[in-house]
Amino acid sequence: MLKYLSIVLFAASVTGFIWLLYTEIATWWGRRIHRYASWVADEFDAMFEDMSIARATRLITIVILSSFLLGYLTGGLVPALLFAGAGYFVPRVFVTYQRRRRLEAIDDQLIDALRLMANAIKAGLTLQQALELGAREMKPPIADELGRVIKEIELGRLMDEALRRFAERVPLADVRLMTDSILILRETGGNLSETFEVIANTVVERKKVQGKIKSITAQGMTQGVIVCLMPIALMLLFSIVDQNYMRPFFTTPLGWMMLLVVLVLDGVGLFLMFKLVKVNV
Repeated sequence: MLKYLSIVLFAASVTGFIWLLYTEIATWWGRRIHRYASWVADEFDAMFEDMSIARATRLITIVILSSFLLGYLTGGLVPALLFAGAGYFVPRVFVTYQRRRRLEAIDDQLIDALRLMANAIKAGLTLQQALELGAREMKPPIADELGRVIKEIELGRLMDEALRRFAERVPLADVRLMTDSILILRETGGNLSETFEVIANTVVERKKVQGKIKSITAQGMTQGVIVCLMPIALMLLFSIVDQNYMRPFFTTPLGWMMLLVVLVLDGVGLFLMFKLVKVNV
């Protein structure tokens, strides 16, 4: 009788420990996913796109589960875990890419917006009216940002504070230059329209230099991408030719270690290549 009681108590202890561990992991994962989804929702809100936290949570979960299933169908449990880990970062990469595209679009539109506001101030309009004209005549995304500045001013926020928030939402050097120039001229006085034109000309010249640098470094970046993608391409090619040839990489500890080393070295090489060919202006 004592033997069976010991077995029952041991089973109950193991079950309780597993349940406690599961509860802690589930709680930790829930908090992490909620922070992740909140970040995604905030980024989409900054891009004037509708994305709730609940919807972002569903999308992140779907991507992770799909990646896990794809990895499991490819080679088993270990590849499934690796694919799920990679899938966890897919939404972040996508949001970061969309954010960068939006900032690049704003950077391209900034020259026209500055010249439009410079002409408006020359015509006798105030700075707020010039901003309203830019929000009305320009296209998104810069029209959305200027429109938010106007709405904040209309709701009672000081213009200086609204411009500072605009520079924080759009972390571009040219936007920071524009807002700092406006804030300084509002305190010290000066020709605002002429300042806008000088900034616009400076941005144009900087973009010319950036274009030349990009054309010079394009070959190096292309070579880096090709070299880093070559191991993955060869792995896919060998998998198509003979599946048994690549199976040890996904079914043995040594193969998993080699895959991890290849991915790490590949990522480090790509990062260093981009660092070498990147020139800040």
